[in-house]
Amino acid sequence: MAIARLALALLQVYSWLIIARVIISWISPGSRNEIVYWVIRLTEPVLRPLRILSPLPGIDLSPLLAWLLIRLLMNLIARV
Repeated sequence: MAIARLALALLQVYSWLIIARVIISWISPGSRNEIVYWVIRLTEPVLRPLRILSPLPGIDLSPLLAWLLIRLLMNLIARV
């Protein structure tokens, strides 16, 4: 049970990082801030492979796909 709660907490934090990445891309995409650097560095390993699945060229849906997959995973863990 403790492992499930830890996994849920980590997935929740990661979903917030993805949301932060989206907001950063709207507000300041070329920022050289250290926090922005770490948000990109932590989220890119998940978002990069998902960009291949994006059906619309020129529109990056990888954050939405990642967020939905994380939510699905969270629901599966919560049911166990």
